Amino acid sequence: METNSEYIFATFTARNYLDGLATELKVEIILHLSNPTPLARCSRAWYATVNSPATKARWLTYRYGKTHALFHAVRMGEPFINVEVVDCLFAQKVHLSRYFIQRVMLGFGKYDSRLIDLKLTHNIRPLDPDRKKIIQSKIRSPWASNLPFNVFSRILKEGHDRFDGNDIPVRGNDMESFYYLSAGPLVISEARKKLQDNINEIERLITTFRFAPFPPRPKIRRHIPESTESRSVNYDDYPPTDGYENVRQLNVIARAILIHPNLVNVWKKIGYNEVVHDVNDLVMQGSLLILYPPTPTACWVKPGLDQVVKQLNDLQSIGFKLTDGLIGDALVLFEHRLKDIGEVLIDAFVIVRDLNSNTILSTCLRELLHPDKSLKRHDVLDYILDRIDDPQFEVISALENYGIVDNNLDMTKLTLHTRLQYTPIVYRYMLVKFGKQSLVTKYLMREIIMVKIATSQSANTPQHVAESDTIFNEYYKAKVPFEPQCLQLIKTCSSDFIVKCVFEGYLAKLFNFKVDFHPPRTTRTPDLKEVTPFMQANSKKRTNRHVKKEKSDLQQEWQNVLYECYHGKGEFTDVFRTQIHKFIKRLDSLKEDIQENPQEVSSAQAQVEVPSNNNHTDFGELDLVAKYSQMSISLGVP
Repeated sequence: METNSEYIFATFTARNYLDGLATELKVEIILHLSNPTPLARCSRAWYATVNSPATKARWLTYRYGKTHALFHAVRMGEPFINVEVVDCLFAQKVHLSRYFIQRVMLGFGKYDSRLIDLKLTHNIRPLDPDRKKIIQSKIRSPWASNLPFNVFSRILKEGHDRFDGNDIPVRGNDMESFYYLSAGPLVISEARKKLQDNINEIERLITTFRFAPFPPRPKIRRHIPESTESRSVNYDDYPPTDGYENVRQLNVIARAILIHPNLVNVWKKIGYNEVVHDVNDLVMQGSLLILYPPTPTACWVKPGLDQVVKQLNDLQSIGFKLTDGLIGDALVLFEHRLKDIGEVLIDAFVIVRDLNSNTILSTCLRELLHPDKSLKRHDVLDYILDRIDDPQFEVISALENYGIVDNNLDMTKLTLHTRLQYTPIVYRYMLVKFGKQSLVTKYLMREIIMVKIATSQSANTPQHVAESDTIFNEYYKAKVPFEPQCLQLIKTCSSDFIVKCVFEGYLAKLFNFKVDFHPPRTTRTPDLKEVTPFMQANSKKRTNRHVKKEKSDLQQEWQNVLYECYHGKGEFTDVFRTQIHKFIKRLDSLKEDIQENPQEVSSAQAQVEVPSNNNHTDFGELDLVAKYSQMSISLGVP
């Protein structure tokens, strides 16, 4: 009770202290929060500060910049946005373009959902289910559709006052105008002259009518939100329902900048400083595609290192950056041509980033192993790994960096993913490249086991289940070992097949028991004959004695873990309980055989005293595994 009173007093004191802060200091704290809503629940004073129109306006401009602040205010809708917030934004001189007015006009107002349902119901021709989902998704509050009418009127009035009054073309589209003025329909070799002819009109569109694209859609990491399935929203539709600018439209901006880089300075003059951030990746990738076009013309000459470096440095001089992500994307973009241009690209990245070759190669590998890359081919991985000094260390470092496997084996705290983090080709390639006994393959096997356990406990899409089933079977048939520490995971597995693979397959072979378990056949996997496997370290120095010692140590480790698990506390699935009980009986039987047949044990190993009791917790004192291995060899057991 005393502790509880102290906590209440401390909380009360802290709240009074926070409430007593100056308003400006409170606002400064709010500006640095991605979501200030929880802070508003602390007290009435904080609620008033957080929900003040002036605070909201400052938070928007601080977080999103003046160019995109109004866009995000509209995106958040009620109750965040109101006329007072809009007035504060205009007082802070946030960006307002004629294009913004046009997009608001395009999105404002709600659909008649009942009428749409009636049309779908009475449609004479059968409607494709996917098309029906797309139609229904469009009516779910598109950007600006749920704006309060007084906010909508206030924005229109501001646009009317700033631009051509009653002559403002609210049904126009300045993005489309920019597309044609910048010679979007023409190939880039012909577009240069056309854009130069229209440059005055393009600059007028930017400086007079404040044209700037909407912000790009935020990138979401695919492998983290497990509950997020593929959405039915088609982001190629225009305008997109979430309001963000599509890649297709942003490519129009990037292409124009590549043709006429001075456009960046024109946009910066009107306050659109975010332009280099919004189209950075598209511009840098586009510059490489201009140097190395997908379908070169007959007169194309392959650029050398100096030309590539100059192109990238020129773009960096006006604010663009060659980021780590871009380096990985560039390699994937040109994966079919790496044998021809890969060396030039890597050398150019080294010079432009002013880093050594090893650092750039490590960056390349780390970006290629980003789960969002969804690699479809192994070529680019093979190209980079063959040039890295310590490939196994670098791969493990990258996997650890992305947290592919949760090293916490406490099932109450463990996060299990219900799908593999990589595409199947990555797992197949790593198995062939590094071999079944490598640290890389064992690490990935742990992830595969975790996914299989998760899918056995929850519903998942058939495609993801089939993928994990196939990869698990391939790794099992390749004799990738199960690690002893994985027993803590396997005991929670409800899949009879996986548990049998461990006890009736892998462990039975490890302890030289008779194996009657055979997994089902899997579909034929792609051939990776062109991959040259790495030579395992010290493989030439390993003798039969070393192999036997390693196996003996592994058997002893498994034996200790099995008995500890069997006699320890914790919950098992029924299938696991059945299998471990059967296997412990086999180990006990083996122990009795050794005790009853000491003459079969070699003289060197007979020096180890055999315990007379049957206490399994002391069973680890006996090197049962080494004894049985020797006995098996002497009896001719394979």
